[in-house]
Amino acid sequence: MPNLPTILVGLAVLAVFVAIIARGIHNRKNGKGGCSCGCDQCPGQGLCHPKKK
Repeated sequence: MPNLPTILVGLAVLAVFVAIIARGIHNRKNGKGGCSCGCDQCPGQGLCHPKKK
């Protein structure tokens, strides 16, 4: 199979991509947003960290 190295590299890249997306979803569900400005002065504070009921 001459395409085996290409397939393996593609699967590795796909695995990294899926892991990054899954980690982002996990962080968002746990209230760890991606805002890096401190959020007490963030104009989009309501979007970064919505209030939990």
